[in-house]
Amino acid sequence: MSLTIESVKTARLVGRCVLRGAENKTKQLWKMQWVPEHKELVKGNAGRIYLMVSRTKDKPGVIKKIGKSECKGGMANTMAFYQGGLGGSPSVRTFGIHHLIANELKAGNEFEIWGIWSSPVKVQVPGLFETSEMLVTPSIHCMEDKCREDYKKIMGDFPPWNYQERGAAWPKDIYEMYQKQIASRKRTGKAATAKKASKKKEAHYGDAWLDAMHAGAAQ
Repeated sequence: MSLTIESVKTARLVGRCVLRGAENKTKQLWKMQWVPEHKELVKGNAGRIYLMVSRTKDKPGVIKKIGKSECKGGMANTMAFYQGGLGGSPSVRTFGIHHLIANELKAGNEFEIWGIWSSPVKVQVPGLFETSEMLVTPSIHCMEDKCREDYKKIMGDFPPWNYQERGAAWPKDIYEMYQKQIASRKRTGKAATAKKASKKKEAHYGDAWLDAMHAGAAQ
């Protein structure tokens, strides 16, 4: 049995990932295009479940990853972490997902972002002196567990890009690219630290320090 996004009753399509064009001057391989009518929803701070979905033309959408996020800035900021996954010092997750999405797009597939938001429910909340009825939003962690378990019951395992939950290793090519980026970042950081130290010494010792440096280099 297969579980596609069309079978999911609680999610909304809120955006799509698209490849950046030849004019791209960033490190990013793709960018987000949000569905206009959900503009306010994707910027809201409420906790959210996101579903990453790949779709071959005119075919049902395949769920690649199920995740949760409670960061400020809403779904827009959640995806900003993945969109910027090749810059700075990303985690293997944000770096890897960025490349996986790019691979889907390069293969000619559409890539969609779907979201699930919970609605507040009335519950009895005890205080020190009495119990009061309050509107409470269900835990995003419970929602994530529920969504993943629903998927696993039908598919037999977690979605393919939920590597940690599946206890699976990242694709070798992506992990090697990630290691190279981290190593490059460390070398750049060391060079910047050395340059900063050199400037401090130059400022402190002046021409005498520069003359000594040049003399040493000439030997």
